[in-house]
Amino acid sequence: MTKHEAVHIVRQAKSSHIRWRAYVQAMLAGMVVETELAPLHHKECDFGQWFYREGFASFGHWPLFQDVEYTHELLHAIFLLIHQALHDGDLNRARIIGEQMVGISYSLVETIDLLQEEIQSAEQEAF
Repeated sequence: MTKHEAVHIVRQAKSSHIRWRAYVQAMLAGMVVETELAPLHHKECDFGQWFYREGFASFGHWPLFQDVEYTHELLHAIFLLIHQALHDGDLNRARIIGEQMVGISYSLVETIDLLQEEIQSAEQEAF
């Protein structure tokens, strides 16, 4: 893929993460969200599927890409806590944990933005 295509694909992956976060926030607002829209496991969401397939094949050796993996796994671990709190009927606890999750999500998005910048500044034109 070309550099331009790589940046485009990373942007799409970032958008899929932001959608996932929006679904989790909708759950915290009391809305019913289908399980497949906000998967618990980090390899099942759209971002995780991109990350462990195309993303890993193209950028898995980049240190910044490895930082994305850690943060993404952490987000889903926190979402598991939110999910459990919601299951227990403790919406207040879920919302408190959700605030932390949102902060980590913003950190993930910033790291993805850095990955995009790294791709754009790379000397290679094909990935």
